[in-house]
Amino acid sequence: MIEEKQIPNEYVSIRNTWLKGIEDCRKAISQMAIVEAGSDKKSIDVAGARTIVYTVDALDLSLVNYGEALIEHDVEQWKKQYYYPKNDEIWKRKKKRKPGTTKFAGFPDIDNEEEEEDLSITQKWYRSAKLSKKLYRQIIHVLNKYNMLFENAPTGFSNVILEEVKEE
Repeated sequence: MIEEKQIPNEYVSIRNTWLKGIEDCRKAISQMAIVEAGSDKKSIDVAGARTIVYTVDALDLSLVNYGEALIEHDVEQWKKQYYYPKNDEIWKRKKKRKPGTTKFAGFPDIDNEEEEEDLSITQKWYRSAKLSKKLYRQIIHVLNKYNMLFENAPTGFSNVILEEVKEE
């Protein structure tokens, strides 16, 4: 005889928080639409990118380990390996140097190549939003891995293979 177990209230509460956060992220990502050309286009686009970043961050901050499900731990491990280095790369300041200028302690630059220009704030927010979308996918993957998105574990899908978000 199979006995049905009551779902703990704390799980229902956590799960509802995650589902609401996932829905908020989905809306933020889908609303990042192309706006008609105009003077406010860039500010609207940057606001959309910032909304994605902050909404995914809010979902990430709601993650907790639940019993044997190491949700927060698994996501944090991925962030240490992939997210933080990429985010630091986006936001670090690069100094523009003209060809023929001094590189180190009096040695002229013989490469005659300019260092990469500093990204505009708009480009940085776009790249951060793209990176946040990858974090969002990783969060979904981890929650799904531990069956935290469903009231009951899905049945009839024995051939489904869960794969991690791959680095590009």
